[in-house]
Amino acid sequence: MSNRGYWVKVKKPIKLTKKEKEDLMKAVKSEIEKTSKLKEDISRINIRAGRIYFYSERELKGDGPYINGLKKGDFVEDVYGRITVFKEDYSDCTLDWQRHNDRWMEMSKGSLEKCIKDAEEDSFFQVIDY
Repeated sequence: MSNRGYWVKVKKPIKLTKKEKEDLMKAVKSEIEKTSKLKEDISRINIRAGRIYFYSERELKGDGPYINGLKKGDFVEDVYGRITVFKEDYSDCTLDWQRHNDRWMEMSKGSLEKCIKDAEEDSFFQVIDY
C-alpha cells in the first residue's frame, strides 16, 4: 500500500473583465427584481473573483450596548449568501451559504437563474433580526 495522496480536481470560478462584471451585475439584478423575498432582503451585491456576494442589512433592536459601540437603531451588514460562476454563459453555478464558522456550504447547483430561485425558496437564506 502506498502513501500517495489523492489529487482532487477543484473547479475554479471564471475570471471576469470589467465589462463582463457589469454584464453579470445587470443579469443578477434583473433576476432578483423578479423575486419578492430577495428583492427586500438583499441590500448590496458585490462581484469578486467569479463569485457574486449578497449582503443584507438589519437594524439592531433591543437594549444594551453592542460590540464595537453599536447601539439600538444602528444598521449592521451581514453576508446573505453567494453564487459561484464556473462558465461564461452562467449555466454552471453553485449557490453557497455561509455557516457560523465562516465556511461555505454548497446548497444548490445549476444555472444562475436556478440558483437565484433556490435562494428565494430556501429557508437558510433569510435576514436574522436581533
